[in-house]
Amino acid sequence: MTGAALNAFYASERAIAERAGLLSEVARELLDNGTLPADRVVLREPRIHMLTQGYFLLNKAYKDWRIPAGHANEKVRIAALKAIVIARFQPFMPLDPAGATDLAEARCNEIFALAYALGMLGCKLTLDTPDKVDLWLRVLDIIAASSAETLGPFIADINRHKPRPLEDYALTLHDHDKLAINSLISIFELISAGAPPP
Repeated sequence: MTGAALNAFYASERAIAERAGLLSEVARELLDNGTLPADRVVLREPRIHMLTQGYFLLNKAYKDWRIPAGHANEKVRIAALKAIVIARFQPFMPLDPAGATDLAEARCNEIFALAYALGMLGCKLTLDTPDKVDLWLRVLDIIAASSAETLGPFIADINRHKPRPLEDYALTLHDHDKLAINSLISIFELISAGAPPP
């Protein structure tokens, strides 16, 4: 896969590596600061490069569906798309998935997705009232329910160990993904606009 080939796809190998590096930093920070339990959750870093490639593919499919040519993707859309691919590729894994004892274990990937998205938007996750806790739990549920079905051919190639250059994929946004993406975009738009949680 060459940078020149990916230019037709709008992203270079360097751009993918830089985005993957940033995601890895945020993921490690969640373990280092105790947001995620480092003794009960493992970070599978190779998945971060794959999910970054998946992000660019999903972003392209979304732009082809929803955004007029030449219109840059806004931060809220990028945050929503990244949250969805993080949840799909699951870079974190509980050491004992069946025996997860708390939310940080059971929803480690969704927490990573939300933390990354809120960081992009310059927002903080506050849990100072039961209503706010309920709001964020519902957002985690929405992220968990997203499946990035659009990326099915890309994921199938990964599973077969037969990856193709990203520019070879001509993906159409799946109807299920349209709903998930638009739901998260709407939520993140309200949050970034400063709308106070209930």
